[in-house]
Amino acid sequence: MPFNEIPQPGRRISLLALDLIHNVAAYIRQHRMLAPAQRIGVAVSGGADSVVLLYLLYTLRSEFATQLSVLHVNHHLRGHESDADESFVRSLAQELGLSILVEHAKPSAGNVEQNARDLRRAFFARAMAEHNLARIALGHTRSDQAETVLFRLLRGSGLTGLAGMRAITADNLIRPLLSSTRTEIREWAAAAGIHWREDSSNSNTAFTRNRLRRETLPALSHLYNPNLEALLAQSADLAQVEEDYWNQQAAALYAQFANHTHFGVQFRVGSLAPVHLALRRRLIRHAIRHLRGHLRGIEFEHVDSILRLCQCEEGHDRVIVPGVDALRSFGQLLLSPDGLRASQQRDYAMDLKPGQPCQLPFQAGYLLLERLNSPEAADICANFKEEQQNLEICDWDGDLIAPAGTLDSLQVRNWRPGDVFQRAGRHSSEKIKTLFQSSKVFLWERKHWPVVTAGSQIVWVRQFGGAASVSASSGSRNVIRLVYRQNNQSSDLSAVNSHHL
Repeated sequence: MPFNEIPQPGRRISLLALDLIHNVAAYIRQHRMLAPAQRIGVAVSGGADSVVLLYLLYTLRSEFATQLSVLHVNHHLRGHESDADESFVRSLAQELGLSILVEHAKPSAGNVEQNARDLRRAFFARAMAEHNLARIALGHTRSDQAETVLFRLLRGSGLTGLAGMRAITADNLIRPLLSSTRTEIREWAAAAGIHWREDSSNSNTAFTRNRLRRETLPALSHLYNPNLEALLAQSADLAQVEEDYWNQQAAALYAQFANHTHFGVQFRVGSLAPVHLALRRRLIRHAIRHLRGHLRGIEFEHVDSILRLCQCEEGHDRVIVPGVDALRSFGQLLLSPDGLRASQQRDYAMDLKPGQPCQLPFQAGYLLLERLNSPEAADICANFKEEQQNLEICDWDGDLIAPAGTLDSLQVRNWRPGDVFQRAGRHSSEKIKTLFQSSKVFLWERKHWPVVTAGSQIVWVRQFGGAASVSASSGSRNVIRLVYRQNNQSSDLSAVNSHHL
């Protein structure tokens, strides 16, 4: 590999330069990071790691037949220093003859570091879509990997935290320097006469990452193992392979056991009990990732608190973890986006008209009224003949339910606490809540459970049929038929994600 493409080369560092170039090239090939004719974005902050990454990919551009563009984000967190970083990166791109995309995005208050990462990721995704970039290269090193593993362990992320950062991610981010140490990168840059910018905030030990980098890891290496950084990075490599295997197992189990509804992801508690605890934990994590799109903020205790809900199949229980509301009801576990149910209006009321299908809100189902000459006049409402599954049919005596000959008083609404109802064949009224309990209606289904009223009287309740006082008999000649059809329970949870997270 010719070294003369590196700016300001010196003969005394040619072997060092070739070693680093060859090592990075081998790492790129090992992980199949680049393909011929691809356009690649290089995220350059101005620091040593990202600047060296840019020079290395620039040097290797002929070997991998790639086209490069520079990406820079100015977070405006350090005033003039941030603007100077931007000017430096612009000059660097111009010097190498590369196009540059600059994003100005100041993170909101709170977790500034995380918010800044989110802004960068959003910028990277837009840049790939708008500028036909196949992948974006990041300047994370083996030293960053060691810090990440230790950081996650200290936060309590469990064995999954050992997997650290991946060389190539599902959203097409690549890390070509992940096998090189921070020291190697800086020694190479200094020897080659390559200039970079130092971020003054990196010396602020108020940030946990900086304390780990400047104090904790050096102390642990000095006291216990001088090769600690390499061992932590190696642990990440091993853990990634293990995690890939277990994630495949969890995905297969999820496909077998998970039931997608408009409420969220639902599991039968009994089906989880025989599954090994290690796989159960990964199954819950898989479901959370499916709901939220990521596992950020989810720790070991959050997963286990959800699994503890599954220790009983009777009654109800609930736990809320970051971004997820977990509820157990009568042997079923429901995971839904936190705040989804609370954000939905509870009450609704709609008029019912003969021959006009009525779609209930909140995916509570469909209703249709028809006038018949007798209960035997039709076996099912014509509008629902094509979908006869999940149907409920109720026949009322029209002279009893509408003695004046008009059905204007008929309405469908949701169940409300305190509602009572006398079913056909029963001698007394019962609270609908009691019927829910005895029939094991899940808690999350009750809120929008449909009932039909005629004036102030409840004349039909889903699953429990028509009221005794208005039921049709074999002698009825004026029959009003109500047909209820459930919604298809299958639901696209990506719609839930986009509207409620």
